[in-house]
Amino acid sequence: MVSCEKILLQFVPFESCVEPTFWHKYTKLKLDVDMLEEKVRPIWGLYSPQYHRILNVDYTSFNKEFNGTANSWKAHGHHLNMNTLDSFKKHNKVKMVEDYGRKLSEAISSGEAIESPSLLVNFIVLTFADLKKYHFYYWFAFLASSKPLCYLSEPTCELADHLTNEQITLLFQRHGELSVDQQGFFGILIKDGEVSVYVLKDFLSVLDSGITDQDIYWCFVDPCEDPQHPGWPLRNFLLLIYTQCPQLKDETLKVICLRKKQNSILLKVRFEESDVKAQEKWIGWETNLRSKFGPRFVDLSSNMNPIKLAEESVDLNLRLMKWRLVPDLDLTSVKATSCLLLGAGTLGCSVARALLAWGVEKITFVDSGNVSYSNPVRQSLFTFDDCQRETNKAEAAALALKKIFPSVRSTGVKMTISMPGRGVNDAADVPQLEQLISEHDVVFLLTDTRESRWLPTLLATKHDKIAITAALGFDTYLVLRHGKPDSSIRLGCYFCNDVTAPGNSAQDRTLDQQCTVTRPGVSHIAAA
Repeated sequence: MVSCEKILLQFVPFESCVEPTFWHKYTKLKLDVDMLEEKVRPIWGLYSPQYHRILNVDYTSFNKEFNGTANSWKAHGHHLNMNTLDSFKKHNKVKMVEDYGRKLSEAISSGEAIESPSLLVNFIVLTFADLKKYHFYYWFAFLASSKPLCYLSEPTCELADHLTNEQITLLFQRHGELSVDQQGFFGILIKDGEVSVYVLKDFLSVLDSGITDQDIYWCFVDPCEDPQHPGWPLRNFLLLIYTQCPQLKDETLKVICLRKKQNSILLKVRFEESDVKAQEKWIGWETNLRSKFGPRFVDLSSNMNPIKLAEESVDLNLRLMKWRLVPDLDLTSVKATSCLLLGAGTLGCSVARALLAWGVEKITFVDSGNVSYSNPVRQSLFTFDDCQRETNKAEAAALALKKIFPSVRSTGVKMTISMPGRGVNDAADVPQLEQLISEHDVVFLLTDTRESRWLPTLLATKHDKIAITAALGFDTYLVLRHGKPDSSIRLGCYFCNDVTAPGNSAQDRTLDQQCTVTRPGVSHIAAA
């Protein structure tokens, strides 16, 4: 037999596994909750003997309560995200791990870790999230103390070589009867072949009952599969024993590394004589994929659904407005607003693009005309191909919006709006127009002539809808809101000051008076 005298006890460290859902969840928290604040957020991790030395975090890590799967045990984490990559690199990581290590040491000394043994598995995640590129930098630290120094007094052996199959079966059975929070670290007593399992708090009191040390076993759930070395959780467990049981400092401890039933091992551990002058240090920073101490990096842009990626990116700038400029901005209400655009010309195209930028997802166009060759250079939703195909403006605009942002619900309706002073081309257009207005939250009046806004104005007032009129001059513009009032004061509409009913404003007009002659860019200003 090979002697193990004074062989230093070594531990297999955790390896982090970050699910993509962790980043998706944190992206929302950063944009909507944390914003500019660099705050430490408590999170959960989980580990299991089924996954060799893996500590996993996912979207449930941010829950208030731990929601682990079967045969998984919780770890207590602390997540800090930095606002810039430079601050992420310069953050004092030695001090960070010492600060949290000191808190864990206090929990062990005060007995808090005895009441809640899962505190012994403690970790830190320092991150930087580039939310424009979906690049994430992260660095895990799995907290562990440099004390106490331990060594093996005998070679590591399989648990099956020390206990009978019946005893091992009873051990697993009674371990499963403990509460989840107590299952990670516990004690067992075997006397006269009978296996008794104790939560850690009760087990410490057993030490004072006169039972010989041959009957006492310290036990922990081990996520490591190495046949010779225990996993990382044992480090802080030994620190707790060393701190809370000073009478055992000169004794040999029998430690069971509970793994899958056939892989569990038994260690016989002794504490090295303590150097009183030696300062306790806290360690645990994870190595990167090159096996060097440094952060890890993940690029999620290529793994995300392109449409979902577009949705998140559209919302990015809007959410950033809430960080400093408009904290009370209600983006949910803006996004849910359905908009009806009467007119898909110069104003209609500009307003539609502005609404899209504000995150509005339902836009309906109404227009009777086709795209002409003079339109594409002034009307941003049309192309030369639309002119050649003589596509209806409303339908072409709706299709163009979907090409810009696939998630938008855009519809084009070819319809002539009935106007005073002109004949009614299709009587069915009037009830269809009324139905469209009743189905939308906001109506934009963006047509070429004044009289074409008259009937929609009446219908918007009838159905208590917000109506916004926009009109362009050469280098001037008018934007007027009426319809649904915000207070007891009822706002006047576009026609309230008229002495006579509107007539045919295009009759006996020259070409420059019939077309929209306006300085390029005014429509974008008005639309904004």
